[in-house]
Parts: sequence; structure tokens; C-alpha cells
Amino acid sequence: MKNLNVILTLLAGLAFTIYGCKKETINAKNLVQQQLIGKWPLKYTIKTIYTNNVAGSPDTVKYNPIDTLVFSADGKLVRQNTTVISTGTYSIDGTGDNITFSGTPAITQKLSFVRNTSIGLATETTVTSGSITTKTVVEDQLIK
Repeated sequence: MKNLNVILTLLAGLAFTIYGCKKETINAKNLVQQQLIGKWPLKYTIKTIYTNNVAGSPDTVKYNPIDTLVFSADGKLVRQNTTVISTGTYSIDGTGDNITFSGTPAITQKLSFVRNTSIGLATETTVTSGSITTKTVVEDQLIK
């Protein structure tokens, strides 16, 4: 009888646990938007050239003095160093994969990663000449 009570109690606990775990849907655009808000200094630019899908040695540039991007919640962007360089707006696509900066022309970059203290903004260009495909990936790394 004791074993039956223990088994029933464990099964009831398991049922409550499963019932209590509901799937939460996360809006990727809003999540990225909230993560971007604040000041993001540009620390590195890494340029990698791929020839027929074979990566060459990455070329890394470290910035000093540091240009900073300041993102606000209302979609405004300020580029500054010691003074304001430019202002504009930004938007994030519905999947949270790309960010578009206003301007003439507008610039769209891939969000290669978004973390608590770092962001990666990448631009990719592919050129095919005969049987040789050259892809250039330039990634700006902004680190708080």
C-alpha cells in the first residue's frame, strides 16, 4: 500500500510538472531589439576571403579611437566618436537575422551574433569569375 501511494504521488507530481511546462513563443525581432539598446563601441573588423569555399587568413583591424553605435528603443541610431558623426534609423527584420541602417543607399548587414556584451555585424560579397568563386566576408565586432 505504501508503494502505491508513493507511485501515485510521483505520477501526480510528474503530471503537474508536464502541465506546468508550457511552450513559450519568443519573438526574435523583439528579443534582438531589446539586446541592441545601448552603446556599442566598434572594437574589431575581421575580413576573410574565401576562394572556392576555402578560407584565407583573416585580416583583423583593431580600432583606437573607437567609433560607437548608440541604439535606442525607438529605432534611432547615433554614430559617434568624441563627437556625433551621423544620426539615422535602423530596423530589424522579422526573423532577427538582419539589420538595416537608413541612408542613401540603405545598408543591410547580417547579425552574425548578438550576445550580452558583443554583437557581430557581417557583410558578404560573392564574385564568380569562370570557375573561381571569391566570397569576401567583413564582420564588425562591437563589444561593450
